[in-house]
Amino acid sequence: MAAAGTLTTTEDMVGIRTFVDPAIPGFSAIIKQRYSDFIVNEVDQENNTVRLTSYDVPIPDAEAEKSRQERAQAKEEAEQVNKEMPDEDKLKELAPLLGDDVEVLEQIKKMLDSYGNDLEFVNLKPVEDKAKRTEIHKLVKERFSGRMISETVEGTMRLRMHKKKDNFDTRGKVKTDIWKELGGEFCRFCLFKENRETMEAVNFLTSSLRVPGKVFTFAGTKDRRGVTSQWVTGHKVKAERLLALNKSLRNMRLGNFSYVPRGLKLGDLNGNRFMITLRNVLVDSEETLNRSMISLRDKGFINYFGMQRFGTGSVGTHEVGATILKAQWDAAVDLLMKPRLGEGPDLEKARKHWAEHKDAKEALKLFPRRWVAETQILWSFQKAGHQRDSWAALNNVPRNLRLMYVHAYQSYIWNHMVTERIRLYGSDKPVVGDLVAENKAALEVSDDVEDERGGSGSRSEHVRAKVLTEGDVDQYTIYDVILPMPGFDVIYPTHAIGEKYKELMAKDGLDPHNMRHPNKEYSLPGSYRAFLSKPENVEWEIMRYDEANLPLTLTDLEELEGKSKPEVVKDGKFLALVLNLTLRSSQYATMAIREICKQDTSAAFQSTLNAVEATTSTTDSASASVEGSPAVTPATSASDSVSVDVQEDLGGASKRGIEQVEGAEPAPEAKLSK
Repeated sequence: MAAAGTLTTTEDMVGIRTFVDPAIPGFSAIIKQRYSDFIVNEVDQENNTVRLTSYDVPIPDAEAEKSRQERAQAKEEAEQVNKEMPDEDKLKELAPLLGDDVEVLEQIKKMLDSYGNDLEFVNLKPVEDKAKRTEIHKLVKERFSGRMISETVEGTMRLRMHKKKDNFDTRGKVKTDIWKELGGEFCRFCLFKENRETMEAVNFLTSSLRVPGKVFTFAGTKDRRGVTSQWVTGHKVKAERLLALNKSLRNMRLGNFSYVPRGLKLGDLNGNRFMITLRNVLVDSEETLNRSMISLRDKGFINYFGMQRFGTGSVGTHEVGATILKAQWDAAVDLLMKPRLGEGPDLEKARKHWAEHKDAKEALKLFPRRWVAETQILWSFQKAGHQRDSWAALNNVPRNLRLMYVHAYQSYIWNHMVTERIRLYGSDKPVVGDLVAENKAALEVSDDVEDERGGSGSRSEHVRAKVLTEGDVDQYTIYDVILPMPGFDVIYPTHAIGEKYKELMAKDGLDPHNMRHPNKEYSLPGSYRAFLSKPENVEWEIMRYDEANLPLTLTDLEELEGKSKPEVVKDGKFLALVLNLTLRSSQYATMAIREICKQDTSAAFQSTLNAVEATTSTTDSASASVEGSPAVTPATSASDSVSVDVQEDLGGASKRGIEQVEGAEPAPEAKLSK
């Protein structure tokens, strides 16, 4: 756990301590000097990389259009026949279905002759035969289309005159089967954005189109500080409406429209394609860069949970998770509310006021709305009129956020166990007592879905693990080795690491073999995670350039607009490394960068290094640089660290994700006026 007085959570605190190939020297670099230095393209479930390449709006294909025209022509011909047929003949066809009830037939004729003025509707006698009821509906629709309709009201079947509003649905739209003709009720489109969060972008679309928030869905959230492309689906939203928004969108574009039969859900992706530019690289030789990238391609990186999982403040999310798992509700609330350094004057003032006065109403006015956990706790205290029920206050925090804390604790334990596994047995081959998945495909699906939803919840297919023995250890590679996230439904390695789980968790008053909880929400089944990760389709380019802030890559939008990639200067004074790789949604790009740079990714020294970078940067690089762009430096010790601020598609993995949770209801006092 974090040491008292620490400004930020560090890598060492959460178990991130080693590398796959520590023999290769590290190097320093700047990441995200420009937003375009960090480009992320979603990889969908068909393994297609999502890119913005077109603004074309889909139209029904030729066969569908031909079929529609034939149906329209047949309908027109039928209407003409019905128009020429006298009502008496139509009623003769209807009579047998109504049991030749003369009284009912006369009432229907009276209603038709008076256009509904003398009689608005006619109730039919009960028809028990469902097939006969269907025949009545069908015949009325065919013979009396546009004049009379059949309907069932409170269990009684009746006929009434057709009204103009019958041509429209409940939203006032003309009834049509256009969605079927287009290909489905969901319009799928590519959301291209720069320096905007996914939820922020989608909320803007819903407000612009004035539709409910549930209309749009997506497979995963994407980082704000970067340029990203991903699929979004909109239910019964026309592509033309979305395309028209492009004129008013800022740092966003919508394109690559199509219609599909089902909408996206969280986890409906295979991963992400990253193009990351490391600028102003300071390295002993270009050979070192090539060695680092070859090692990443061939050996991979340790599949640590990145620092985003644990937050950036002095109170780690895993610390809160430990108190929740121990049912120490007062302690959990105290950790969430306690004053801490480095959060800015507004938050420091709010936390200090609460610590000194315990006045929930006044503290609510001071806390920024986006700090969901704190404001929900205060709102609960204010509503109760006291602070004696910490459990109820914590329970007022959205469920996905509360579970995020306990999953962070699982990740904290997992990271430490990976480091111990490497320290004791190395990272080159399996050993007796290691675990492997018997159904590896289930492991990959489980890992992706759990991370998109924020942790080890229910799984679509249970992952079965087995312990390696002398008889089968040679049949597996190090990439088959898995380690458990603590839970009641997992097994543990039978070598020394199994005991290490118990030793580390005992320090927090927990037992890996007793993860049932009085509150079912916090009863963790556990899951498994691969020890090492190998990125796919790894490519890289070493470039030289003279202008410090020169764009070195093209975004999807720039390629669509026909812009050319800047020319590389052969003997330029700056050196850059552009790497391309594909990661599954459960893998952290920060950990891949850490492996090649041999650098710490925590936030402990970010402000110091940024100050140094700001002092040494040239004026031409300041014009379009990202404010606070962190430098990446080789790790000389666990405390020499900077933040690279990368957020993969992990539900709730970052501090920002903790602050802003979908579905969280702000306290009434915290709501902003429109």
